[in-house]
Amino acid sequence: MDLRREPRIAAEQSVVITVLGEHETHQNARIRNASGRGLAIETEAAIPTGTALKIELDDAILLGEAVYCKAVGGCYLLGVELDQVLCGLTELGRRLEEFARDEPLRLDVPRQRVGDRRQPPLAQ
Repeated sequence: MDLRREPRIAAEQSVVITVLGEHETHQNARIRNASGRGLAIETEAAIPTGTALKIELDDAILLGEAVYCKAVGGCYLLGVELDQVLCGLTELGRRLEEFARDEPLRLDVPRQRVGDRRQPPLAQ
């Protein structure tokens, strides 16, 4: 009997995992299946449970925590509980570049000196 809260969807997606912490490490891995709350990822090296992870794929970054890691036929199957998912990063990057190229908005508003309680004159 399957006691999972959500159905799993089979997947074959290459990713890069960053083990977060004082000494960050990176390793290539492959997502085997996914649900709305987590992932099963095949890795070459064991990752301890409780480890904070960043998972990078095509146009997204996922943040999560390792909840299990077990040896399976020469590799490791890592269970990750997802915490945050950031999607649409290519579009966000494009918009930030556009924003950076635009001229800054200038408002011709007279500045008040600190302690000056007079109102600036109204533009006519």
